[in-house]
Amino acid sequence: MSFWNKILGKKRNNRIKESSDFNSDVKKAIDIIGSAKSLENDELLTLLTRNGIEENNAIEIITFLPIAFVRKWLADLDWPKTYLEHYSDSKRLSKRFSDNHQYLTMEEIVDHYWNDNPNNDVIVNIAGRSAEFNAINQLLNDGGKMTDIRMTETVIIRE
Repeated sequence: MSFWNKILGKKRNNRIKESSDFNSDVKKAIDIIGSAKSLENDELLTLLTRNGIEENNAIEIITFLPIAFVRKWLADLDWPKTYLEHYSDSKRLSKRFSDNHQYLTMEEIVDHYWNDNPNNDVIVNIAGRSAEFNAINQLLNDGGKMTDIRMTETVIIRE
């Protein structure tokens, strides 16, 4: 094999490996988060990283996996196509979920999970971590109806 083929082949393999690693991280996180109850985000981050999930991936999974689950669970709602990333009082960026490759990967894995005899406790444990789920739950507990729900953009706090 020529020098260029080795280099080009190696780069191609690394790209596939990174994507494959994130996929396996998401699948592993579903099992971990689905069985973990009442953990704060920092405790969950520690648990995920101790189980071999790279910290940056774990942060994105903690942030977006509950959103993907609640959107799948309550698919009939009119979900916004965008979310806000909040960096400071003077810097907020509107981003499309469809432009977030990691979110799309999680959404695809959630779809597969949903179609493969999903565990209801896992669904509730993961979706229940989302602010959207908690707001909807509060509305319904206060006597509101599903038809009363109007979703707004999710705000993701970035530091």
